[in-house]
Amino acid sequence: METKQDLFKQLETIETLFSEGSIKKAQKNLRDTLSILKKEKKVPNKLRHKVNFVVAQSRYFDDMSSFAANPKREALIKEISTLVESNHENPKSQANAIHDIQKKWQQLDTSSRPASKDQWLKFNELTNKAWEPCKEFFDELNKVKEQNAQKRYQIINEINSYAENNSTKWPDAKTLIFYLRDKFNEWQEHAPVLDKDLKKLRNDFFNAKKPINDQIKKQEKAVIKIKEDLIAKVDLINDDDNDVCIKKFNDLKNEWKKSGSAGRKIDNKLWDKFNKSADRFFTAKKEVIDEEINMANDLLKKLKKNEISVVDVENNIKELTNISKSKELNALRNEIKAQNNALKLEKKKSKLDGYKALFDAFANKKLEDELLPGQIVSKIKDLNVKKSDSEQVTYSCIKLEIMAGIESLKKDAETRNKIQLEMLTEKFNASGTNLNTLDSLLIHFFSHLSNKPSAAEKNLWKRISASIENLI
Repeated sequence: METKQDLFKQLETIETLFSEGSIKKAQKNLRDTLSILKKEKKVPNKLRHKVNFVVAQSRYFDDMSSFAANPKREALIKEISTLVESNHENPKSQANAIHDIQKKWQQLDTSSRPASKDQWLKFNELTNKAWEPCKEFFDELNKVKEQNAQKRYQIINEINSYAENNSTKWPDAKTLIFYLRDKFNEWQEHAPVLDKDLKKLRNDFFNAKKPINDQIKKQEKAVIKIKEDLIAKVDLINDDDNDVCIKKFNDLKNEWKKSGSAGRKIDNKLWDKFNKSADRFFTAKKEVIDEEINMANDLLKKLKKNEISVVDVENNIKELTNISKSKELNALRNEIKAQNNALKLEKKKSKLDGYKALFDAFANKKLEDELLPGQIVSKIKDLNVKKSDSEQVTYSCIKLEIMAGIESLKKDAETRNKIQLEMLTEKFNASGTNLNTLDSLLIHFFSHLSNKPSAAEKNLWKRISASIENLI
């Protein structure tokens, strides 16, 4: 029970709240204190004077609040009056405007002394008039809401039928999840509905989906068991050959993919656990791969410095079975290819130089050079032609030009045509001249060349040299 001293202290606390600006809290505490004082039969004068002082403070703040709020209320009355007088083409826009004004009025009531009776009656009357143009719009909206409710009941019936028809043999969980997702999207299309229908629709929708959701959970529970068993099988893999371990894990991974869904969140956790169980295989595999990559890099370095032959590198590559698609092995293969191409070009150049040197070697009786093509030298080294056969050496030159795709001189046009006809005939006649290769034509050329070639024959050799470049 409150004592007079306690009440006095409460009034002093209320005074402090007023002085600090906590007007609403002070007024609430004052109302509570006054309620207690009403029950007191006798109130001491000192306490009564204190009460009167604090009540006077409260009234002062009420008057101040009304003084500040009343012009705002009059402005809102004017605003709602303007809405009544205006011709709004958009009822929804007018309804929103009315709601905004009502909200501001309510905020004034909670933050200051309530409006006077006259103010409230005037505001309420104008608000009702402003609502009249919106009535038709909201009647139409209510019809739409009723139609939406009917559509939603239709969806509920469809879900109930689906559950009943599939109860003996349910589709897989994924199919069921997609079905419910589609139905939910369809459900969302038919909104809003009347407030009175909302709760029942929600409950019926939930109950219609429940058998399907229960089946999804049941299937997911079974999948969880399957996936936990697969994780246990991974833990048991312990072959000496790490590649065998990885193959077994990949086989289990294929089973995992076929097992179905355990629910997104649980699936992700189980998948992480499944992979972590196999980390040990791939750690060992990575060590092997790293070792082979280091070997490939070392081979590449040595090959570039000519510290190892291409043949030796190609033999070593056979051991790099785990990095077949790595950039390191590709770089090594590219270097091998580059060096092989360089070697081919070098050999081709050496061969070309040897062929081109034949004429000078023949004229100077120096056919012992090893760079010269031995298969030709063996045929021409013992020749001793006193006089050149101009027709035959020219024949060799022109035919080599034809084979090399080089145009002959205009003066040789007739001879070229004859040779071309001859070559065409030989395609259909087995008994040809056998002068159809570079070597055979060069041997033919030197066989009809004198020991002391003329300037004209030297010019012929220049033409032959140009043909050799295209034929090597």
